[in-house]
Amino acid sequence: MAIEYIQKNPLTVLVIVFTVIRILIANLINLGNDEVYYFTYAVLPDWNHFDHPPLVGIFIRIFTFNLHCNSEVFVRMPGIAAAAVNTWLIARCGTLIKNRNTGLIAALLYNTSVYTSILSGIFILPDSVQLTFWLAALSTMLRCVKATTPSDISRYLLLAGLWIGLATMSKVHGVFLWLGFLGFIFSDRRGLLKSPCLYASIAITALLISPILFWNIGNDFITWRFHSERVTVSDSGINVKSFIRTTIGQILYANPFQIILFLLTGKTLLRRRSIDSTASVDATSTALLLWCSLPIIACTTLVSLFRDTLPHWSGPGFLGLMLLGAAWADQSTSPGLNNLRKKLLAGSAGLILFVFTVGPILIRCYPGTMSPKPFPHTGAGDATLDITGWEQLLPAFEKLRNDDIANGKMTRNAPMFVHKWFPGAHIYYHVAYPLGMRTVGVGKLQDLHQFAWLNQLYGKVPPGTDAWYITPSNNFSDPADQFAGQFERFEKAGIITQRRGGQIVRYWFVYRLRNASGILGPTADD
Repeated sequence: MAIEYIQKNPLTVLVIVFTVIRILIANLINLGNDEVYYFTYAVLPDWNHFDHPPLVGIFIRIFTFNLHCNSEVFVRMPGIAAAAVNTWLIARCGTLIKNRNTGLIAALLYNTSVYTSILSGIFILPDSVQLTFWLAALSTMLRCVKATTPSDISRYLLLAGLWIGLATMSKVHGVFLWLGFLGFIFSDRRGLLKSPCLYASIAITALLISPILFWNIGNDFITWRFHSERVTVSDSGINVKSFIRTTIGQILYANPFQIILFLLTGKTLLRRRSIDSTASVDATSTALLLWCSLPIIACTTLVSLFRDTLPHWSGPGFLGLMLLGAAWADQSTSPGLNNLRKKLLAGSAGLILFVFTVGPILIRCYPGTMSPKPFPHTGAGDATLDITGWEQLLPAFEKLRNDDIANGKMTRNAPMFVHKWFPGAHIYYHVAYPLGMRTVGVGKLQDLHQFAWLNQLYGKVPPGTDAWYITPSNNFSDPADQFAGQFERFEKAGIITQRRGGQIVRYWFVYRLRNASGILGPTADD
């Protein structure tokens, strides 16, 4: 009975199995550095934020039931739910360009890519939300170029503007969809340039993303300045290390087995414009998918030659390659090649299942720390500590704080101070927010990011105020250096120990900051 159901409903089974896996893993590991930071977007919704548009924060707020359920799984639920929807969307796209089996293979590729299945499927990032709108846009554009009636073409053009606008309100990389679509139109479908709906569609996107512009006008274009500093070409010449790091990162995020699949697909495309088989992918769909894939991948790789980049910036570009790779893998004209396709698909699935299994075990159970750094920098460089052990901090700090309040050493309304978004966002999510403590950011805007705006919620600190400060040993920062001249003195209140596998892996140093010398915690407007 079960086997018969699986055979009849493979896509449903795929969605259920991977959703269950993601929920289990989301419960096993703590939120990462970026995830706790995006939680602050949900606490203080806005038309735009320092580094990204607002949709990721809005969806966190929705899925946490207006911040009433803030455990890891609820904060991550937008990404988990989106991955399930995206599996269905990419399967629909695959069916649209070729057949149902291609759609099923594309769904398998989506769930076995590290970027789409884990980075954006378990963790909550702007990408997690954006991918749903990106796929919806791809599906709509594919339907548009296949449509035969003017009414259908007009409808799909307008819908494309809606989805691209929402993708851009998730992450500004969404504008690459218009770059790809317009590039395709100019090269393959110039007749669409005569359609008023094309320009109405662009206007829809412009209207949807206008809050980004208006917010930046009111905030000295801080988002543009921040991102331009990340991608501006320097005078130091070619950055070989950055290029190699980004290239390897893109391969690992996409899944090396899938990269081989994409390369073989590309080889086929170079020989002929469409992927031929009994049910070929037409040249128009192929061109559209390539236009919506290659520019963002090429741009990320090119920028990496001059500046440090993050490999996942190009992640959405691999969706189109997944669809073309799925169509290539669906061919069965050559027994030898068919066997190779099966091996690549099996290898892709095997690798992701290995990561699903070994990753959480390594993170939670590795005995001790992977870092050789001595005290007081214990754990420095051990990336696994970013997503494990934080639950040990809250009860220990709460006891220390309550004892100090009972002894008259600190008042209950003493705020928590942070000087940088990382690890400040961890302290905020794991300690200050659940205890209802005011959190005040003091430092450079380039370090505080969203915390400069969060100060609007919690207000300024008057002179004479005492405050708390927590710094982890793996990212140790002496408060006497960070807040020099801003407090009369600094007292070490205690040391909290984190253990893993029975061994010490990290310390949290808790300080009392005594007697603020002036008003602290300026808002972003100041």
